[in-house]
Amino acid sequence: MSRLPRAYRDGALLTWRHLPTLAWLNLIWIALSWTVLLAGPATLAAYALIAALREDIEPDLRRYPALLRQNLLPGVLWLLSSATFAFVVYSNLVYWRRLLGPFGDSVVSLLAVYLTWLYVALQPYLLEGLSVERRPFLQAWTPAFLALARSPLSAHLYVVVPAFLLVVSFFTRTFALVVLVSVALAFAATQVRPLVERAEPPEPSADLPEDPSPA
Repeated sequence: MSRLPRAYRDGALLTWRHLPTLAWLNLIWIALSWTVLLAGPATLAAYALIAALREDIEPDLRRYPALLRQNLLPGVLWLLSSATFAFVVYSNLVYWRRLLGPFGDSVVSLLAVYLTWLYVALQPYLLEGLSVERRPFLQAWTPAFLALARSPLSAHLYVVVPAFLLVVSFFTRTFALVVLVSVALAFAATQVRPLVERAEPPEPSADLPEDPSPA
């Protein structure tokens, strides 16, 4: 366990300690995402509450409607940017594969896979900037890229988590319905910042002498 990357360890601990809360957040996310348009705001609102868990602050689920309204515009823009990225990558992949030979086909496919990997690796820092730091949408991208550049290996390793969760959810549909998105966001939150471990107050020592009672 100690040889795992720090973000993996912290993400696993965060998930284990707050699994019921993550399950509730995931169910709320699924209910709101049926509208499609609210998928982005719901993601940012859930991330903000999970980031509070990361800081050892018990979140109040009653704040969710307020967070949803607060993240309405940035959430919709984030969703549109992700959809645009997917469309551009897919359309270019289809177009260039028709023009190039087998070697060019392989190069374009590898490039598309890596760009997708890079985009997913960027998401923890982008979500942090939008939902926790409350940066304007366009201004959140530069710090996100800089954070990714400062820890490229760790950021790229994060992508293994959502990829693994997608594979698991493909074989176990119940897992996707219960905790898929919340667990991915929990690992994203610990990718950005370490899990806060607040020390418990020390217990009074039994060796200390008792205060003498007044005569």
